[in-house]
Amino acid sequence: MSSSRGVYFEYPSAKTFLTLLEVVGEVADEVLLDINPEAVQVRALDPARLSLIEIRISSSAFTQYDVEPQGLKVGLNLSSLLRILPKPKKGEVLKFSADESFYSLLIEGVAPKLFRFRSIEVQAEEIPELSLEFKVKARVLSKAFKQALTDLKGSGTIEIEVPVADYILVKGGGSTVKMSRVSGSIIDIEFEESVRSAYEESYLVKVLPLLALTDSLTLELSSSSPLRITFEIPGDVVVRYTLAPQA
Repeated sequence: MSSSRGVYFEYPSAKTFLTLLEVVGEVADEVLLDINPEAVQVRALDPARLSLIEIRISSSAFTQYDVEPQGLKVGLNLSSLLRILPKPKKGEVLKFSADESFYSLLIEGVAPKLFRFRSIEVQAEEIPELSLEFKVKARVLSKAFKQALTDLKGSGTIEIEVPVADYILVKGGGSTVKMSRVSGSIIDIEFEESVRSAYEESYLVKVLPLLALTDSLTLELSSSSPLRITFEIPGDVVVRYTLAPQA
């Protein structure tokens, strides 16, 4: 390994790190892991160009973080990687090392498990920064949002409507789930005007695993416009998922 082009980090929860990779894998099969002195980052657009996922894990989130100033981009084939890796257990640590050709993951617990892969060539697609204006920004309980999607499972289309600042309606298949300030499912809300927009259920459920990693999430939307969901996960991890409205 060339010391000038190698990276190494240790993340305290292998389970959390691989959950993040699993969610990215729902969006794209191949991604670039951008490892720089400030953070580990991923930006991935799905093949239909309907959803964009962005993950940033600050260097402060790691128990050890050795990255040269020039950093390193590592190409991951998530579809094959996730098939091979075992489900980590609570308390297991992830140790990651890479150079320009190979990367290794060590899941360290009672029985350490080491995996080594070749870094693949991934076309570095230019993903433009989205300039979006939202009329509603609401922080809601993760368990409330998860319950809404669970109750409406199989609807195909999920409509989110915010008629007033006091509640959010999530609709699908002729049913409606209400999240409100009164019930405590809405923690905070910034409301400019009433909004309503519909999204494909199959794309919304891609981020369901993230709901187990944080107590709340932020929804940002406008009528017939993209939905942005932001997850701030304990330990300086931010995930942003942007989904186009249903045509």
